[in-house]
Amino acid sequence: MGHVGEVKDLHIEACLRDDVEGRGRAQGNGFERHRLTAEMPDFDFAEIVTSAELFGRKLALPLFISSLTGGGRSSGRINRNLAEAAQTLGIGMAVGSQRLMLEHPETAESYRVRRWAPDILLFANLGLVHLNYGLTEEGCRRAVEEIRADALLLYLNPLHEVFQRSGSTNFRGLFHRLDGLCRSLACPVIVKEVGFGLSEATLRRLASTGVAAVDVAGRGGTDWALVERALGRGGSADLYAELGVPTADALEAALRIFPASTPVLASGGIRTGVEIAKALAMGAKLAGIGLPFLRWAHESAEKVVEEVKRLEEELRIAMWYAGAPNLTALRGRIERRG
Repeated sequence: MGHVGEVKDLHIEACLRDDVEGRGRAQGNGFERHRLTAEMPDFDFAEIVTSAELFGRKLALPLFISSLTGGGRSSGRINRNLAEAAQTLGIGMAVGSQRLMLEHPETAESYRVRRWAPDILLFANLGLVHLNYGLTEEGCRRAVEEIRADALLLYLNPLHEVFQRSGSTNFRGLFHRLDGLCRSLACPVIVKEVGFGLSEATLRRLASTGVAAVDVAGRGGTDWALVERALGRGGSADLYAELGVPTADALEAALRIFPASTPVLASGGIRTGVEIAKALAMGAKLAGIGLPFLRWAHESAEKVVEEVKRLEEELRIAMWYAGAPNLTALRGRIERRG
């Protein structure tokens, strides 16, 4: 019998070892169909400001580390490296799914990152479908309070669940349960996908609930069909390569459907500072990146800082090209190709 958190460790090993990204399969994240518009800057490059704010937390960069891990044997070291780097850089972070923490309290230490990152924007993380499998409002509250998070991410992952052995596939009544939870929890609730993107129809249903924000988490990055196939579980992942909504398309839909007062986060295959700039120019509040952070943090916190500094420089150059001295000015400086 495997150890508690074995599945977490197997997922990490697959993501470190195998090609599990959807780029080049069917199509990319959609940002290739958009380009920043050029405007001669009327300011000094040194004056560019990349700061943002969400849920009362200030960020030096409009970037957060997408949900990665927790509960496995290697999770504690990885999350410490991520948290230390996030604190140094002034970026946000989400922990991996805390269902394991609620069921096995001995795994909780790997999720408690506040000791290394007291000031960062921090997201707790649970699966929305688990509300149909014993997850209670009190469990959600515990997930937030035990790690002193600023908000709760609830992931919506129907395709990933059906690819898993013994996946949780009863999605009946979840929008109703979500609406009730949003109205009873004291903290903001964010709904995200896990890399297949939130469709327009799903976004419309989410807009009728009390969610505080959405993360579109579109196609183009980590493909969980490929991860499960790497573990001998996913069947013919190529069969499903066309499924999912590219990140840029999901972002456009979310910005059209939700009021301007609802923050929309963009993740899913974002890999460069230019893509971060495109997402922000389209209207995203923050951009999220997952798999690269896992690989950098597996090496060290210093590697994370080094790579994010590169992303920051790419973002600043993109803002310079667009003539945007800050993120407010960057918004709207983008057009569709062709």
